Amino acid sequence: AVCQRCHSLRYQNRLPSDGLRVGGGVQGADDPDAASHAELRPAHFRALIRSLRSKQCVVVCLVDLFDFHGSLVPELPSIVGEDSPLMLVANKVDLLPKGIHQPAVERWVRAECRRASLPHLHSLDLVSARTGAGMPQLLARLEKLMTSRRLDAYVLGAANAGKSSLLNHILAASPTQRVDGSGRAGKRGEVAAPQLTTSHLPGTTLGFVKTAQLGGRHALYDTPGLVLPNQLTTRLTADELAAVVPKRRGQPVSLRLEEGRSLLLGGLARLDLVAGRPFLFTAYLSDAVTLHPTATAKAAEVRRKHAGGVLTPPASLERLEALGELEEHELRVEGRGWGEAAVDVVFPGLGWIAVTGAGECSVRVALPRGVRPITREPLLPEESWRKTAAKFTGAKLVNAARADTAHRRWVEAQREAGAIGG
Repeated sequence: AVCQRCHSLRYQNRLPSDGLRVGGGVQGADDPDAASHAELRPAHFRALIRSLRSKQCVVVCLVDLFDFHGSLVPELPSIVGEDSPLMLVANKVDLLPKGIHQPAVERWVRAECRRASLPHLHSLDLVSARTGAGMPQLLARLEKLMTSRRLDAYVLGAANAGKSSLLNHILAASPTQRVDGSGRAGKRGEVAAPQLTTSHLPGTTLGFVKTAQLGGRHALYDTPGLVLPNQLTTRLTADELAAVVPKRRGQPVSLRLEEGRSLLLGGLARLDLVAGRPFLFTAYLSDAVTLHPTATAKAAEVRRKHAGGVLTPPASLERLEALGELEEHELRVEGRGWGEAAVDVVFPGLGWIAVTGAGECSVRVALPRGVRPITREPLLPEESWRKTAAKFTGAKLVNAARADTAHRRWVEAQREAGAIGG
């Protein structure tokens, strides 16, 4: 027998009602821990995960490379015990642009972990649970560590980081002893259909679930996905959430903003260039999130007029009003020149925008109440024009070659006018 909640998640990728969503869904966005079901409150999951500190075990922490700071578990130092090795797995490497220099991404991840004061990393793996990239090396490293230290392992991470997908890949493709739905170990080396329910909705896993035995007798456990309060995705409906979570490699879009111009990210967020020279903004978002440049003075009107039409998500004006007024956050950017991005502005749960230019500029970011932008060192500092697949040069998207020509002409014109240095 399968409960109605699990059946709906597995076969329809939705819930019978929003009240069965962790944190109470969009109705509980302002106070997720006031959800009617105690077992569906984020505080219950956090307490469950913190109990790992009293266990000596391998902690496998999964983060979403496409939403690194939106999926990084801030409580990790209080979860990992002193004698528990921490393996960090950066998932969804397949969503990054083609041709990235993987060692540079690994150095970036380690640097950001140090800035976040995370415990010492036993290892770091860049993987794709969807394509299998990096999975054989991860599995070999995990099984060796569990065997040598004689420890069970627990896989944890934020909602939508891909925990269940990663575990299903291990169950289906690796020579493990699988624990099937009846609790019996499957035949070693047998390939079977995935056993864990996967969904973009948080709360698919509600407790510690023993999924496999690695290294002979040591257990691998799935854990509940943690709902992080600063994620924009906690404000979205199931359909909106399905739209903003990338499922394939998208096309980063670069466009130039001048003072007094804004970029709308669907109806969910807004970025304004308040003051300074023109800068280049490269958006790394799901293709389903509409990008629309407009005058800052008209941005609020445009957002309301076109919500659910030109601007999606959200799906309608009613949903836009349910999100409430946007809160504004001021940022100051010191450009590093046109050869590399100066900073990434992260929209937690959505993606990020890399800012490139010369001189200084003042940027304003508007997000729903309770969600704050994050600034960080650029993940892909040299990608803005060199490898961006589609770019804005005025009112429409053009291909990369034509955009590169337009950008070079613009830079030359700015230099001739004395607006930027050589």
